[in-house]
Amino acid sequence: MKSGRMLMLGLIVNQAGLALANDVPKTVLPELTIYGGNRIPMTRELTNLRINTVKLKVEDNDWKTVLQEQVQINELGPGGPVSLFMRGSNSNQALFMIDGIKMYSATNGAPNFAAIAPGLLSSVDVIQGGASAAFGSNAVGGVIRGNIDIPKGIMFSAGGGSRFSERAASSLGIRGDSYYAGVRVVQDIIRQGSATNSSNPFAFNPDNDPRKRLGIVAKAGGWITPDFQVEATALGSEVKTSFDASPVTTDMNNQSIALANVRGIYSLPRDFSVMATYGGSVDRSTVRGAFPAVFNSHSLQASVQLEKKLKIGRIFTGMDHEIQGVDSTTKFTSTSRSNVAGFLGTQLDTGQHVVEGMFRHDENSQFGDYNTYSLSLSRKLGDSWRVGALTSSSFKAPTFNDLYFPTLFGFGGNPNLKPERGRMHEAFVSYDGGGASYRFGYFMNTIKDAIVINSMFSQVENISQARIDGFEVSGTQPLDKNWTIRTNMTFQDPRNQQLNTILPRRSRMFGTVAMRYAAGNFMVEGIARGEGARYDDNENLHKLPAMIIVGFSASYKLQQGPTLRVQIDNLLDKKYQPAVGFNGIPRTVWASISHTF
Repeated sequence: MKSGRMLMLGLIVNQAGLALANDVPKTVLPELTIYGGNRIPMTRELTNLRINTVKLKVEDNDWKTVLQEQVQINELGPGGPVSLFMRGSNSNQALFMIDGIKMYSATNGAPNFAAIAPGLLSSVDVIQGGASAAFGSNAVGGVIRGNIDIPKGIMFSAGGGSRFSERAASSLGIRGDSYYAGVRVVQDIIRQGSATNSSNPFAFNPDNDPRKRLGIVAKAGGWITPDFQVEATALGSEVKTSFDASPVTTDMNNQSIALANVRGIYSLPRDFSVMATYGGSVDRSTVRGAFPAVFNSHSLQASVQLEKKLKIGRIFTGMDHEIQGVDSTTKFTSTSRSNVAGFLGTQLDTGQHVVEGMFRHDENSQFGDYNTYSLSLSRKLGDSWRVGALTSSSFKAPTFNDLYFPTLFGFGGNPNLKPERGRMHEAFVSYDGGGASYRFGYFMNTIKDAIVINSMFSQVENISQARIDGFEVSGTQPLDKNWTIRTNMTFQDPRNQQLNTILPRRSRMFGTVAMRYAAGNFMVEGIARGEGARYDDNENLHKLPAMIIVGFSASYKLQQGPTLRVQIDNLLDKKYQPAVGFNGIPRTVWASISHTF
């Protein structure tokens, strides 16, 4: 009943805002960025969170390689599953969004990063810290926010790499004073060696285990009136990975993701505006071969927000609604659930202080009510320095696997699970001026009621607790007009408090150092990524050694012509294991040519 009243209230607020709209002079505006600037701004003027925007190129070998500068990523062999650890949290404790739509599997709760073909996303915002007060479930460690932009013109890109790997992309973009539209198609085939090694019990018939990805994205938007802008996005991407799960089968894992949404913004008198979005996402996984299975999930999402601009910032309020469902060969005892949430927040810049606060109330059909908050305060020291502190609460809803997996062989889901609870505190000092930026921070991330399998292996329970304390250092420094150095380092203690052990696959130290030279149409860059020793299990019995991976890239744009690019990943061909039984990605050389007409 409460959920229905909250939804009706949001619809009334939205319709009332549309009725009050007035005319304003028509201007040429940039593309719509409702989720780029509404709850957590992309710029640093009104937020104290650590946010880094990673620009992506259509020629990039893989967008995850670029993302590794910001967070720790673990890829189980060429074409294998991808895990992401933000401030020690799991992949299903980090929220992934594309153009405002949440992207994750309802069965396991984690985003399907491996299914996203490179070149579909134009940039990624990496938001470190608990952000459930802004976005809801899963944002315990932070948020990865993907953005789509298709530039004007006709673009073609083609390239090849080691072991007969290949990539191709093309796009068409148009723009006018009051509209924009575009479409992009990307395909790649990667043959990077066998994903498994001899220590893996399923390491049958080692071969190239090729991975094939195909993705398409389309986007269009414009101004219906001088006050009303709308935008629509659609994306589909799939990956087919070959592997051998038995001596006599050639197996195939076909994973795909898709989204579609429509969003708009309406300007109202007195600096009010109404923003709304409606859309959904799909996550599909089909395994063929020795162990066939289908796991499909879908999510229908809607949001409305009313915002008031102030001379010193803004205030906003609104609500979200989501319906999740699953359809798979596994017969879950329940196949759908819904969540309705109301939120409010403010971000203020008084000239000397930046104040940020948000509160959110969720009502879930499975576990009931849950409240989250975030508060931050910083003081400016001159024009460039800032010192501040943040505190936030967060949560992760149990997955359908956790809740409703049918009882098989004495093991099953637990419908009485509560959400995992996160709390994060942070203190920081930052500098931003003269082309240079730095941030030094200390964070403490605690996760309670974590969901793990009980000692009898009969079901999962809220019995685990973790605490991750760490220091972060990040910075970008121009050395002269051509040279730039940037670095991101994290030193942390990701500890399972019950067992007093290090959380699996989390390094106590990891980071990157990159050096770039750019002059005219020529650019060259070298990057070194390091991870300390880590364990592959909760009991810390299987230790994986430390590693340093070196990469190199160079590009040159011919006058009024195409851009030539070469990229070498794992330049020194370092042999490493991302997990026991799985191979790391060997040295891979890529060369490409791209041109925009």
